[in-house]
Amino acid sequence: MAEVRSGERGVALIMALAFMALVVPIVTAALGLASTLAVDSRIKTGIVKSQYSAMGGGQHVLYRLLNEAEYAAGLVTDVPQSYTVELNGRPVQIGVLRTSSPTGDPPVLADSSRRLRVRVEVIPTDALPSILTVFTYTVTVENLQDGLMRLRKIYNELPAAFAYLPGSTTGVTARDPSISGQRLTWNLASDDITIPEGAEATLVFTALATVPEGTYCDESWVDPGDRQTTSGKTAPVTVGAPPSNLCDGIAAEVLVQVTPPVALDGVPTTHEYTITLRNLGTEPLVVSQIRDLLPEGFFYVPGSTSGNVTADDPNITLFQGQQRLDWTFDPGLPWLPGQTLFLTFNSDGSVTSGVYPSEVWVTVEELEEPLYTWLSATVRVMSVYRTTATDGGNTVSFEVWIGDEVYIVTLWEIGR
Repeated sequence: MAEVRSGERGVALIMALAFMALVVPIVTAALGLASTLAVDSRIKTGIVKSQYSAMGGGQHVLYRLLNEAEYAAGLVTDVPQSYTVELNGRPVQIGVLRTSSPTGDPPVLADSSRRLRVRVEVIPTDALPSILTVFTYTVTVENLQDGLMRLRKIYNELPAAFAYLPGSTTGVTARDPSISGQRLTWNLASDDITIPEGAEATLVFTALATVPEGTYCDESWVDPGDRQTTSGKTAPVTVGAPPSNLCDGIAAEVLVQVTPPVALDGVPTTHEYTITLRNLGTEPLVVSQIRDLLPEGFFYVPGSTSGNVTADDPNITLFQGQQRLDWTFDPGLPWLPGQTLFLTFNSDGSVTSGVYPSEVWVTVEELEEPLYTWLSATVRVMSVYRTTATDGGNTVSFEVWIGDEVYIVTLWEIGR
């Protein structure tokens, strides 16, 4: 072993001390950083766990409201209730209030009475008068409901003097329709045709026409749903340069709207209904009666009728537990080409959660059957719940509207 002299030992000692002076602070700093990072990690982990606990509490109460009928039914309006659950090893305090005074506005919901929507397109959209022209119509059926919809029939009402071209059908079927006057009917009951949720099905056919100047409109509807699904008088073909865009012949439609379309469960609410009649054709018509069958639990407000049809109260009869309103005109009410008539009235209701549509019939002297709106102007009655969930660190709160097979969260926030 080599001998170490005293001078060399002094140099080695100085170097060792210098190394320690350099390294120890670095190691100490590293250990301090590691300790800080560990503490920071624990803090962040705790925050995340707290947030998840609060959000889990919110999901817990929402699940109970949606799936435990007895729990939801036991909540008294404007009386807060609370309970505690353990999530992530933490006690979470949950508060729920069935409120009669929502913080947010009611949700905007689609009219649940419509299950299928039909539209019609035509090519070409114009033609020369008295010249034989070939028109291709495309009928598109859209499924608006949840799940599959089985398509049983497709109807099309051709414009006057338009004729179906045999053998021209393609799409969901290649069979020719049965024909009665201008009405074409494709019976699909034996074809097992289904439309998935949110999907469309199409039917294409050809019609021939040699017609004078005018605007010629088409209409389609389907079964199930029938007139509820009608496209209305649409797919206009302009022949020549007619003086107006009114459909040649008789073309009329009825629309019904209600405000507000969403109401609170058990809270007295006044709804305004507006029935709109549009004469889209070139023929003058005469209206002899307007009938509205109100939903069960809804009652006409005396003296509330207005519009350019009449201000008189209707005759009211009880039909299977529902009020039937009849405005009868003798002599009949003239309904000129291009004219829009409207009738507005109010009804009061205080009903439980559910879907409440109305039905309207308009009797027109020139038509064999009344114009009909099937289950329209739907009022959806819902319950509103305001909830909070907290583990003492974080709090999740939201407001949710719950109705028949639907729920909408209108307000949501998380905070400490």
